[in-house]
Amino acid sequence: HVKLQPIDFSTKGVFVCGLAHSPKPVDEAIAQGLGAASRASVILSKDNTTVEGIVSHVDEHLCRGCGECVQACPYGAIEVEDRKEDKKVAHVQEALCKGCGACSVACPTGAASVFHYEDQEVLTMVEAALN
Repeated sequence: HVKLQPIDFSTKGVFVCGLAHSPKPVDEAIAQGLGAASRASVILSKDNTTVEGIVSHVDEHLCRGCGECVQACPYGAIEVEDRKEDKKVAHVQEALCKGCGACSVACPTGAASVFHYEDQEVLTMVEAALN
């Protein structure tokens, strides 16, 4: 956000500053560069980081490795990995996932879904709202 978080990118842990943000005077570019370096040092100084609880996962038994979820993911959090016996399976990197559910929609077999938002759970919420 231009006013609230001017150096934060939409992907967590990525920062934008200076001319990459927009044309600006040198003093503003320097100030943004210092801010981005400061924000990055906070993340890098920690031993570990916590991720959101609402992230996608892939059921390896249902996944056929087609890669539709990889193409649908706007955050690049999914990659197709080779498993034994020449089987390919999608794998979600939880640290990159934002839980948007785009992979779940794109998956033709239903192998990809978001924790706590499986089909049955959502249908239960809809039924409760209608009663």
